[in-house]
Amino acid sequence: MYTEVVLRGLFPGWEVLELRAYDREVQEGRGHSGMSALIDFIARKPG
Repeated sequence: MYTEVVLRGLFPGWEVLELRAYDREVQEGRGHSGMSALIDFIARKPG
């Protein structure tokens, strides 16, 4: 499972524009619904 620390470690030198972990209820069909741990990660590759 990805965490904020793992993602920062995988992209050294990248400019992190957004990094946010949170829980939210999702509805993705019969087999996957309910509370889920999510993470948003947006980063810019160095020049």
